[in-house]
Amino acid sequence: MQAMRRALETDFEKWATGNDPRPLLIQGARRVGKTFLVEQCGKRLYGDGFVKLDFQTDLERASAIFDVPTDDIDGIVARISEYKRKPLSPESSLILLDEVQLCEKALNSLRFFAGSPWRVAATGSLLGVTVKQRKLPFPSDVKHVRMHPLTFEEFLWALGEQSMAADIRKHAETCEPYLLHDRASDYHQRFLAVGGMPKAVRAYRDSGSFGEVREVHGEINITYTADMTDPDNGISAAAAKRIWESLPKQLLRASTKKFKYSEVMRGGRRSQLLEPLEWLEAAGIVLRNDLTCDTSAPLAPFNSDGGSYFKEYICDTGLMFHKFGIEAELFLDPKLKSLLSDDFRGALAENSVMQALRANGIATFYWMPSEKVGNGEVDFVFQDRQARIVPVEVKSGRNVKAKSLARLVKEGRSPVAYLLSTNDFSATESGEAGCMVKHLPLYAAFCIGT
Repeated sequence: MQAMRRALETDFEKWATGNDPRPLLIQGARRVGKTFLVEQCGKRLYGDGFVKLDFQTDLERASAIFDVPTDDIDGIVARISEYKRKPLSPESSLILLDEVQLCEKALNSLRFFAGSPWRVAATGSLLGVTVKQRKLPFPSDVKHVRMHPLTFEEFLWALGEQSMAADIRKHAETCEPYLLHDRASDYHQRFLAVGGMPKAVRAYRDSGSFGEVREVHGEINITYTADMTDPDNGISAAAAKRIWESLPKQLLRASTKKFKYSEVMRGGRRSQLLEPLEWLEAAGIVLRNDLTCDTSAPLAPFNSDGGSYFKEYICDTGLMFHKFGIEAELFLDPKLKSLLSDDFRGALAENSVMQALRANGIATFYWMPSEKVGNGEVDFVFQDRQARIVPVEVKSGRNVKAKSLARLVKEGRSPVAYLLSTNDFSATESGEAGCMVKHLPLYAAFCIGT
């Protein structure tokens, strides 16, 4: 079966064949495909010279390799060679330290591999939540990369629709109507149900069965729940689980969609829920989007009376869909889809756009005018590298009226803004502000910021 192509492959291959002396550390939530990416590219580029230490399946023996002075790189490599029973050389070998957060000495060794002739990559799923237990310093002089679930573009690649993905990028630039808009929209609806977890995408691609996709989502949900309720985490397992279960309902709320501690549990307070919430964020399971009232760079979170306003999204739209407990076949049937609420479609669309923006490395906020905090929001706003304010409004249907977007465009003097909906590509100019408002279909969110 054809392997799924990931956009990160280009960066990985550039590092693996280039002259960057730093080790590569790939972080991301569990099950997003970090190990598969390195294995696939490593074997293709280095053949038998690719070796993998898997701390998850053989922790005791793999960790014993690093029971030497951490800066003894030659000694560590010699022990890896003995453990894998194959000779290694700097010119023809690539070493993968998989789930490196499980072995603190291995993680720390990365800083000593920097500048050495050895090519070393590492993956870590829960690095952000192991800081408190760490005794050794986090390695410096390391190239950091973050991996996310598949974007809609990568989903199209997996289904053999490379030309459609390229055409969508082209139309996002020109804003000219797309002949295959309806077909692309249908694929995107399927993506909302399947999501971007590689195993779920593979199950759908190979079988076409949403039943198999549901099984994969259920398995990943169990894995995530087990991680967050592990007693070694030092957080309230019950609180973390309740936060995780509350997120779909919080996004489904028709108004004041900010995260509310009181909706996690009766009497829920920031003091008791902040730590488990921060754990979920650090694990990459949920994505935080702070409120800002700023209209010029640098954008900063808005705080009122010591309290913060923010939203929380689920890292993958497919997992979010699964947590709603709705059959994909119902969602995809045009006749039955009307039974679903507008709030459901809106929450799903908004989550998918957040997923796309975060995958593109964009640090987002949502915006409200300071005198009207609580209503009249713009879903996403970010500053580009020229410190320009770029608003992104999301509409789950064809109604594209957006008064708050027009206000932010004017006050922020935005040169470009994006309005995402189910409509085809087009563009308009926003009155006196002279801003180009690009009307993009929801499926083109992956084109923003790239």
